[in-house]
Amino acid sequence: MVRYNRVAIAFHWLIAALIIINLGLGWWMGDALNDSASRNTAANTFQWHKSIGLSVLALSLLRLSWRLLHPAPALPPHTPPWERFAASATHGLFYALMLGLPLSGWLYVSTQWRGDAPMTVPTLWFGLFEVPHLLALNTQDDTARQAIAGTTLQAHEILSSVFILLLVLHVAAAFRHHLMLRDDILARMIPALSSADKSTLPSNGWAGATRALLVLAVSVAFIATALERPPQNQTAPAIEQQLQRLQDSTTTGSQALTSSWQLITEKSYIGFSGSHAGRPFTGRFGNWVSKLHLPLNNPDAGTVLVVVDTGSASDGVPLHDRTLPETEWFDVSTHPFATFQSTAITARDNGDFDLHGVLTIKGQALILEPLTLRISNDSVRISGELTIDRANIPMGMESDPSGEWVSRDIRILVEAQWSRQHDGDQ
Repeated sequence: MVRYNRVAIAFHWLIAALIIINLGLGWWMGDALNDSASRNTAANTFQWHKSIGLSVLALSLLRLSWRLLHPAPALPPHTPPWERFAASATHGLFYALMLGLPLSGWLYVSTQWRGDAPMTVPTLWFGLFEVPHLLALNTQDDTARQAIAGTTLQAHEILSSVFILLLVLHVAAAFRHHLMLRDDILARMIPALSSADKSTLPSNGWAGATRALLVLAVSVAFIATALERPPQNQTAPAIEQQLQRLQDSTTTGSQALTSSWQLITEKSYIGFSGSHAGRPFTGRFGNWVSKLHLPLNNPDAGTVLVVVDTGSASDGVPLHDRTLPETEWFDVSTHPFATFQSTAITARDNGDFDLHGVLTIKGQALILEPLTLRISNDSVRISGELTIDRANIPMGMESDPSGEWVSRDIRILVEAQWSRQHDGDQ
């Protein structure tokens, strides 16, 4: 008996398993995304679905190349002509579907459109790296994105149905050969089913290798050409330079803005929290700098300046961390920094102070509720919680204006401490 070689067998069963798993995930995911109880799980499943689909695409290209390099075993001599044609057509359709099904899905997600609204959901291959969009479809106008998304999604669903039908026929034909005709057709792909001597065919030589390399070269060239080219942005200024610019714009009379307060980084953070798909999230900004001018004899005349690197926002979830810098959210490429500038410091009855100020994000100035400022001879502490409606910035209002996925109210958490340096006066 002549069987398929080990590599071909491995490709066959691995791709088959991945496709069957993905068909099940896609079937469940469609309804689960619309159910608030399962939305968060479905969103994570969507990333797995895309990652598996892209893996199937890559493995199918490799399998096709291997097939061109190594011929398939011939059918038994008694096989009628119609069955030979059916087998050949079925294999051709399988290859077309193994390539077309994931490619249609990739085109669909590249539009960054779902239903009647845009979305900002990058594709992260098993959370390891981001997969670019094809043909820069996400940069097209809304009408084109919606039309392409509808067409590619419909094609994806139709191809899925055709694949299921073809899979059922393929399995039925395999069992017919094994159980009714009792030949070795199924054993060619499952050698353990037959006790006969097993051998494999030699490779197709240079002709097969040439065809295999041509398939790989054309595939790589197509994908490389179709991948989205990210815009080249100018290098953003360093965060210290931005703090200096903010300081230069601050009116302090004829006296320069000086400071003898040093941030205690291990006791300080600026965080944020909200909910995504019904589940809470909490994150922090990993990079921010400050400058305090707080005369101990006259704190009311003080100034507090803070510059935050918006690209350092992270809640530890790869999908969220990759989405936050996007144009619809922090728009880091255009607005790399958020700033806080105090406008007034007023005393409280208990000896603390209210720190009033303006937070500027994406060019939008927001007047905040006062934070708590506590000053002693050797330390300064600023703390508090603020609630911001992301619609006022705006953030995420194109794809999620109602807060169906990401809560409209985002809390800002501040806990920061500074120690006094005694090598100079304020």
